[in-house]
Amino acid sequence: MKKKLAISLIPFALAACQTTHEDSNKLYNGPMTPQEQLHQLQFDRANELVEHTAILHNAMSAYCAKNASLESVQSAWTEGMETWMALQGQEKGPEQALSLSWSMQFWPDKKNTTGRKMKELLKQNKAWNSSEIDSQSVAVRGFGAMEWLLFEQTYQLKSANGCSIGSAISQNLMNNSAKIATAWRTNPWEDLSDSMWLSEYVGLLANQLDYSMKKLSRPLGEIGKPRPYHSEAWRSKSSLILLKANLEALQQTYLANGNGLDKILREKGLDELADRITDHFETSISTWPKDESLFTLIKTREGYQKALGLYNDFEYLKYLIHEEIALNLNVVVGFNATDGD
Repeated sequence: MKKKLAISLIPFALAACQTTHEDSNKLYNGPMTPQEQLHQLQFDRANELVEHTAILHNAMSAYCAKNASLESVQSAWTEGMETWMALQGQEKGPEQALSLSWSMQFWPDKKNTTGRKMKELLKQNKAWNSSEIDSQSVAVRGFGAMEWLLFEQTYQLKSANGCSIGSAISQNLMNNSAKIATAWRTNPWEDLSDSMWLSEYVGLLANQLDYSMKKLSRPLGEIGKPRPYHSEAWRSKSSLILLKANLEALQQTYLANGNGLDKILREKGLDELADRITDHFETSISTWPKDESLFTLIKTREGYQKALGLYNDFEYLKYLIHEEIALNLNVVVGFNATDGD
C-alpha cells in the first residue's frame, strides 16, 4: 500500500495535473479491443506518473520553503517511484517514451556514478534549473539522484545549493513524465496486424519481467556471495516494495482490465494455463515480504534463501510467459536490453 501524503500538498498536485483527470484521459469511446485496452492502460500509467512527479516537485519546493517536512518529501519520492514501476523496463511502445527511461532512473549504478556526479554538482555554488539538469549526465537527472539527496545526503538539503539541485531534478522528472504521457497518447500498435500486435504484447510483458528479475539477480550475485549495494533503491530501503510494485504492474498488464492476455488465452480454450498464471500472480503478491529491506535481507543466510525464493517465483512466471504463452499463441519472444548484463 502506498503511504498517504500530507493533505496540504494535494491542492498543489491537483492544480499542476488538471489534464490527468479521468474524463480527459479517456482515449476511446465505447467498448475497447484488447489492443485499445492495453494502450489505454499504458496512457493511464503515464498520466499517473505525471501526477506523482508533480506531487514530488511540489513537496520538494515546500520543503525548501520550510513549509514541509523531509519525511513528506521522502514519502512523495517513494510514491513516485512506485508509480514509475508500471513503466520501468519496458521496451515496447512509443520511441520517445522509451528513450526517456534512463533520464527517469539511472540503474544499475555499478560504480556509484550518481553519488560522484551529484557531489560534483554540489560543489558548484549556483542556482540550478531543470534545463541545466537535463543537460547533465543521466545519473543526476532522475529518481536515483533524488534518492541520494533525500535518503543518504539529507544534510545537503539544508544548503541552498542542495535545495536548488533537488528542485531542479524534481522539475526535470515532472517535465519528462509529461513527455512520456504525450508520447503514449498515440497508439504505437494501431497499424500492426493482429499477430504482430500480439507478439508486441507478450514482448512487453516478457521484457518488463526480465528487467524485474535483474533487480533481484544482481544483488543476489553468486550463491552465498550477495552484493547488497547492487540493490535498486538501497539507500531508501525500498527495493522489495518496488519489486512488489513491479509484480503488481505485470499482473495488471497481463489482465488489462479484463480484456488482456488472460481473456485471449481463455478464448482459445487455454483456461488451465490462464488459471496457473492468475493463481501464481495472486499467490506471489499475497505472500510478498512486508516491511523488509533487500539490502539487509540478503546479508543473512535465511534472508538470502528467502530472496532466492522470490527470484524463483519470477523464474516460474518467466517460464509461463516465454514458453507456455509464447508457444500456445505462436509468438516469438526476442532478446532485450537486460540480456548478457
